Amino acid sequence: MAGYKRPMRRTLRLGLILFLGPAVAFGLYAAYWHTVAERIKDGFNAWVRQARADKLDVSWRELRLTGFPIAFRIALKGAAFRYAALSPAPVLRIPVLRGSARPWDPGDWRLAARRGLVAGIAGTAGRAPIVLSARSATGAISVRPAGDTRIWLTLEEATAEGGARVAVGRADSWVVLPPHARAEPFFGLALRLRRVRLPVAVAPLGDTIADLSAGLTVKGPLPPGPLAKAVAAWRDAGGVVELDHFRLHWGVLGATGAGTLALDRNLQPVGGFAGAIEGYDEILTALVKSGRLRAAQAGLARLALTMLAKAGPDGRPQIATSFTIENGQMYLGPAKLGPAPRIAWE
Repeated sequence: MAGYKRPMRRTLRLGLILFLGPAVAFGLYAAYWHTVAERIKDGFNAWVRQARADKLDVSWRELRLTGFPIAFRIALKGAAFRYAALSPAPVLRIPVLRGSARPWDPGDWRLAARRGLVAGIAGTAGRAPIVLSARSATGAISVRPAGDTRIWLTLEEATAEGGARVAVGRADSWVVLPPHARAEPFFGLALRLRRVRLPVAVAPLGDTIADLSAGLTVKGPLPPGPLAKAVAAWRDAGGVVELDHFRLHWGVLGATGAGTLALDRNLQPVGGFAGAIEGYDEILTALVKSGRLRAAQAGLARLALTMLAKAGPDGRPQIATSFTIENGQMYLGPAKLGPAPRIAWE
């Protein structure tokens, strides 16, 4: 009988281990999840406080943190972000913003605004309101302690209005922000726009830019105050925009470049860019067919340009040239293209 009890005790202990082991593990994981969830809440609240100290007001109507046990999920309803350091203040409104992260990597979040977003700057006496909207938005954000914040964002069916309307089929952007608003550089941005529909057609290129991409770095923080004064102070402190790369595919035209952009004493753009252009032969042909250019003039231009051209990466003839903006005028090489668009800051 005693020999029979010993196997029963071993079986009972094994059963308890098999039962209690997963239960203890699940309890420990539940404690971990809720501890990290509290840290996420504390971290989010700390970020909001720091943002407000940097003049970025963050508000929402409702906040929920769910997802146990497989994820952390934050849902913000009626979210608004207002950069109060500038006047008028840029405002971003998102009806519903959702974020999710894996329990083992709470520093990387996937974002979704399926009901779209609207961003804008109020108009003033000399400038129309600027409004950017999108049907939906998705992205991700990576936050590291004492490090940069990296944001990836995709907008679907976006529009930009500021006196004229520009529609964008898809916009992909990548933003790198320093640990705080007064760090240097102010921020880095990479942008790719596809199917950009312009307010008017430009002969012979049409009204739709197939692909436009650029990478830039903004040097110098933007101080608080009215927009025009803040931009002037940024310029006076040596603020510039470094265009690291630029690529354009518009009809038969292809262009690449890099350079630097700044503001003159009237807060208008001034800068220089070096790059290359493809499609000049097709443009000349189209100008002749439309009657905008005489055949003899096109022939001379084609001869001169052909002598300067070299084969590009895709085998098409490519001309290395420069593009400059100075004294309110735009130049392609030595040729004057016309007045540069003016920026109304107030």
